[in-house]
Amino acid sequence: MEKVPDGHTPLERHNKERQARYGRACTLYPRTLEILDQVDLLDEMNQTGFISRGTVTYKDGKRLTDCGWISAFEMIHGTYMDYVLNIRQKYSEEIFASRYQDLGNTVHTEWTLKECVIDEAAADGYRVTSKIQHEPTGQTKTVKSRFVVGADGGHSTVRELTQIPFEGNDTQMKWIRIDGYFKTDMPDSRFGSGCIESAEHGVVLWACLDHGANRIGFALTPALYAKYGDAITEEQVKAEAVKAMAPFTLEIEKVEWWTLYTVKQKLARRFLSANSILLAGDASHVHSSAAAQGMNTGVHDVSNLAWKLAGTLKGWFTPSVLQTYDSERRATAHTLISLDRQLSATISNHLPAEYAGAPIDPKALTSKLFAESVRFSIGLDVHYSANVLNRPPTTGMVTHGWRAPDMILRRPGARLPIRLFTITKAVGAFWILVFAGQPLLTAERLVAFRKYLDGNSSFTTFAPEGMVRFATIMVGTAPQSEVALGGVKRFGDVFFDVDSSAHEKYYVAVEAGAVVVLRPDGILGYAAGLMEGEAVGEYFRGFVRR
Repeated sequence: MEKVPDGHTPLERHNKERQARYGRACTLYPRTLEILDQVDLLDEMNQTGFISRGTVTYKDGKRLTDCGWISAFEMIHGTYMDYVLNIRQKYSEEIFASRYQDLGNTVHTEWTLKECVIDEAAADGYRVTSKIQHEPTGQTKTVKSRFVVGADGGHSTVRELTQIPFEGNDTQMKWIRIDGYFKTDMPDSRFGSGCIESAEHGVVLWACLDHGANRIGFALTPALYAKYGDAITEEQVKAEAVKAMAPFTLEIEKVEWWTLYTVKQKLARRFLSANSILLAGDASHVHSSAAAQGMNTGVHDVSNLAWKLAGTLKGWFTPSVLQTYDSERRATAHTLISLDRQLSATISNHLPAEYAGAPIDPKALTSKLFAESVRFSIGLDVHYSANVLNRPPTTGMVTHGWRAPDMILRRPGARLPIRLFTITKAVGAFWILVFAGQPLLTAERLVAFRKYLDGNSSFTTFAPEGMVRFATIMVGTAPQSEVALGGVKRFGDVFFDVDSSAHEKYYVAVEAGAVVVLRPDGILGYAAGLMEGEAVGEYFRGFVRR
């Protein structure tokens, strides 16, 4: 029997070289792009994918300007990632794998989980015993670990073996997606995305993908399903795709992938079970591709989980931190599935149950639902309730549990801008942002916070090494930072807020300053005044092991 060392051992059931190489998720929204950028993955993805900053919608050959995904692009603000990236999952996974291997890691492919047993009384903390099998050779191993993370899709073996209920339903809605190389005379077809309101095929999706490819999606409506059933062939799919794009022409040069799937909307009862089993991505929630949320939500899950699990394994946190993964991400998934039940119905050309009998066209309702939920869908308004990590601030107006605002700062020396999110890379550490304001006005407060940090009651006396990083944000510029701070020892590296716009984004008065705590995933955890060092310490005492 082997023990997994403190760290991780990833197992992948499929050999990606032989698995279906195209299809699946393809659209990434602004908040997801920010997350990927903070782990140095986005640049290469931008080089490969299609960057979209616009969309078009047509009905009866006429362009509509007040519906569809137009609202999504109108509502992308407050981020420097002001676009949508279309890149097929095959290429995303290749970039992820390459980066992972560059870090000296290995993914063990073609291993299947056969058994997973939990012993909550295990004295050594290795509560999970798993039996795994290498499919090509039949070799089996028994492995003990502290945790098992199931990110193994909608048919999750981890979820099934640990008997976590997957609650929800399989709908009667069936959708087709087809990727390939197409020619069309639809105007502005290279904007990046579009849709056609079709009486026979529902809301027809058009998307520009990587490598010059496109995706077409449409509903296999009851009338079409009665005609073809589940045995629909590729030739029939191609013929219906041509009809779905009417009145515009469609010439199909090559099909690389297509699928017919039944829309399912299900949610795992627990994302954390027995303090040992964790579920993420499709293993924890499944839904349609109506709002293109699949990969986006999975990235958000992992961004929320990774640092909590790593800190727990290092002994940094009390169990309450890992428990917030369940409460935060499950609540978000529940909201998403509630929205998906409505959108998947309207896109399929019928009204959701709660709108039955209402005098509204399904396509008009689609636009209404998109507009009302778009900031959530693109990730910028995803937020979490108060808990041990999200504490109501005593200063500023950025709400705890919400994404922290990004901003432009300058470093000493070269007059080159740098984004806050570039400074606060996702390295599993909390960031303490000391907004120094105008030091001539905040001198007394800066001295007080430095005195607290250097004292015996400071959270720095019990915070594990590497758990907290500091940065100072000062209004104006100066040739030497500590002189500008009135001789106060700087709090980490100093960055200049030349026009005080960064202070304004966090609603920090330049004559008062503030201390802002960012969680490792870029969520605002807490904020307090410079004179309230003890309050910042109480925040960390709430969940750091001592």
